[in-house]
Amino acid sequence: MKKLLVSAVVLLAVTGCRPCENLILIENNSDIVCTSVTVAVCDSTWTIENFAPGEQREYTIVYTRDDHFQVIVEKSDGEILEGNFGYVTHGIIGDRIRISIENDSISFRQSGNSY
Repeated sequence: MKKLLVSAVVLLAVTGCRPCENLILIENNSDIVCTSVTVAVCDSTWTIENFAPGEQREYTIVYTRDDHFQVIVEKSDGEILEGNFGYVTHGIIGDRIRISIENDSISFRQSGNSY
């Protein structure tokens, strides 16, 4: 039993505990630079300045309360895209969020949550 416990601790130390995290991937799939991208959920807010086409950013978060995602995108041509997406519940782990900025819209995909 002791060997099994030690093996599990070593495995977690080596591989990390990514399934225990909630991951947010933000990507610019448009043809234009986004001068500002702001994503907010729970008590966290991320702002990305000068987000070039093809760029991606990844963040981790712990959901501290029930909430939804607010996304505001300002493009270099002056266009503004915004929306409210998804739903999160305090205590969810393993959530995978993909926010894709397209040429004329924001795509949101949420999957893989558990308690």
